[in-house]
Amino acid sequence: MVARRSEEDPFMQKRYGSFLLLAMSLGLSAPSQAGSIVYSTTTPIPLTLTDWTGSLSFPQFNPSLGTLVALDLSLTGAFDTIITVTNVSPSSSSGTADTEVEFTVEDAGSYLIVPQISLFSPTFAYSLPPGGNATSGTLTASGSSNDSYTTPAILGEFTGTGNILLPASTFTQTMLRNTGGNTFASQVSQASLTGTVTYTYRD
Repeated sequence: MVARRSEEDPFMQKRYGSFLLLAMSLGLSAPSQAGSIVYSTTTPIPLTLTDWTGSLSFPQFNPSLGTLVALDLSLTGAFDTIITVTNVSPSSSSGTADTEVEFTVEDAGSYLIVPQISLFSPTFAYSLPPGGNATSGTLTASGSSNDSYTTPAILGEFTGTGNILLPASTFTQTMLRNTGGNTFASQVSQASLTGTVTYTYRD
């Protein structure tokens, strides 16, 4: 008959205690913890007549919190536009028009893979007599982008105790699709841009 050691076996307790002492002597500890922090830009660009240039400012990641391992840059753009189409010919014309606004955000070191937002307004349909013109109501659109970065050069740009400035700009164009007559289109557009940065770090 084979004797079995109980869970209270002093021999097993001694071995477990020796393991703990060994771990402590080797300086073993729990793995470092990861955290994240989110900042909104301190310089959102309000609705402004396009095309404009500006910049989005974000607080940098403070290295006293730990080591930055990744960042997510989220951008949100919006615009509104009013389109006017004029028929300058002696025959009728009809068609559609819409406006596109592209948002571009860069960094001073040219390391950032540029997140771009391209927005199109709802389509404005028109039918014009000779010499006629038509104006849309206010057409609006909005959208967002999100990009993640882990390269050392980009993480280095966003690390510090100050702010990082990201130049931003817009490019606006109106597309006209016309049948009959001769027409031209004009637009009055304004756009806004804001964003957040999320820093992921470890202790």
